[in-house]
Amino acid sequence: MKKTRQKPDKPRKDFPLSPANNGQWCKKIRGTIHYFGIWSSPDAAEAEYLRVREYLQGGRLPPTTTATEGIRLNRLANEFLNSKRALVASGELSSRTFRDYHAGVATIVDNFGGERLVVDCKPEDFSAYRQTVSKGRGLHSIGWTVTLARMLFGFAYDSELIEKPIRFGQQFNKPTKKSMRLDRARKQEKHGLKMFQAEEIRGLLKYASAQVRAMILLAVNGGLGNSDLANLPQAAVQRNWLVFPRIKTGVERRIPLWPETVDALHLAIESRPLAKDAQDAGLCFITKYGHRWVRTGPNGTSNIDKIADEFKKLLSDMNLKRERVGFYALRHTFETIGGGCGDQVAVSSIMGHIDDSMSSLYRERLEDSRLLAAVEHVRKWLFQPEEKPPAKAAGKKQTKAGSQKRGNI
Repeated sequence: MKKTRQKPDKPRKDFPLSPANNGQWCKKIRGTIHYFGIWSSPDAAEAEYLRVREYLQGGRLPPTTTATEGIRLNRLANEFLNSKRALVASGELSSRTFRDYHAGVATIVDNFGGERLVVDCKPEDFSAYRQTVSKGRGLHSIGWTVTLARMLFGFAYDSELIEKPIRFGQQFNKPTKKSMRLDRARKQEKHGLKMFQAEEIRGLLKYASAQVRAMILLAVNGGLGNSDLANLPQAAVQRNWLVFPRIKTGVERRIPLWPETVDALHLAIESRPLAKDAQDAGLCFITKYGHRWVRTGPNGTSNIDKIADEFKKLLSDMNLKRERVGFYALRHTFETIGGGCGDQVAVSSIMGHIDDSMSSLYRERLEDSRLLAAVEHVRKWLFQPEEKPPAKAAGKKQTKAGSQKRGNI
């Protein structure tokens, strides 16, 4: 019969650890038993416990070394964000992207610990971090999280803040293209396509306020997104054309405007409130409080998007609200329907997509006729003649869909 070893007493009353059956000192933290050293070395076990206690209590992997010199993660985060802030000041990076960097880096610091030495971050740390942040996120968000972490730690090596590049391990990768395709198919099957039907858009146009109506038309007419609309200057409207680079990519665009879009845009400009900031005086759209529709929050790191908020209310009023479909789905709609014109080059040009193909290097210009054909194809789809009701229903009272027309925001 195997003889059980006699457990030792604690060296003092306030000793934080307990003896385990395997001959080590241990402590239960967040529901898990952790071991810190053998019975015969209680002082070393306690020192190890104190070294890693903060990490374990925070649900993070502790450092694997006892090194005390080198750059720590909170300083690396500041260095990285300062470099990006300089790009914002020079106009090379959008404020929206900087806010995304700021929020993402804050998440990394919270998970790893601000006092963590950068050189002490190991593949198992990144694997655990990926599992933690993946909960409740879509694959696109997971991919962005992985990319940002690699950017941050790559910046440390490129800036000579550490001597050797960080190893992330084979588990810390973006989701594969195959998994992205399968995930998209599952979401489409569950929630439907991420776009609007023509009759839905016509209903939105009917009940939207003057400014929101013009925004909807610009989104369907030329694929403009929220940031594009919030920063759209009146000078970009040149009769029946919109000449304005995409905010996200800086790609120049020339977009033919429908007569309906031109009329709605002029009405929105004429009826818009006065801008509180003199820099916003030349914009096409201003909220009722005199601000840009999309802007930076008071703390400089948050994002206020009133276009998304107002459009969400409009969708709710018209019983069109569903998962994954917001204002940006109008841009998806233009891309999807526009592709039916048979000229993807023209559609991509209007969308402001980056074209790194060899053909783009040789293409010196794009004829206006091709751009006009692309937007006209979408216009015919949107404003197609509605089918007349059967004769027997002609005299019946029609039910009004949606809510009453919303007032100006």
